[in-house]
Amino acid sequence: MPPRSEDEIAALSKELAKHGLGGINPDADQIHDLFAADRGGPLQFVNLLCYYDQARYPKGHELDGTATSGADAYARYGLIALEHVTRRGGRLALYNDVHQVLIGSRDHWDQVAIMEYADTEAFLDMILDPDYVDGLVHREAGLAKTLVMVTRSLLPAPPA
Repeated sequence: MPPRSEDEIAALSKELAKHGLGGINPDADQIHDLFAADRGGPLQFVNLLCYYDQARYPKGHELDGTATSGADAYARYGLIALEHVTRRGGRLALYNDVHQVLIGSRDHWDQVAIMEYADTEAFLDMILDPDYVDGLVHREAGLAKTLVMVTRSLLPAPPA
């Protein structure tokens, strides 16, 4: 796919802003940078995840006021997200509990996940899918903070 024009990237940013910007969602500049730097091919998102003790569902949601933990809320989102990722040729490459920070900032993280997408287009198709968007309520209810890094492998592809 040819590189996106600035107008196309701006239109995507506007559409994705409906999910909310900043905090646990990318801001407009981060969205712009993701699509402007697209080189095609697979990419991995490294997700550092920190959960609320108690999920924070919006008022009126069926799970508002329940004893759902933040980790359980995020797990509901994770099942939805994984189904969408795999349908588009991606995979969950790693999903682990964090036991300690050995080197670096002592920020608290509960889990780390690495999600691999076939390409940026597959990611975009997923995040614009209304069924996926409906599942974001669980992500937002569960996550106190997150850090998501977009990475690309430096290793050669394994032989077929």
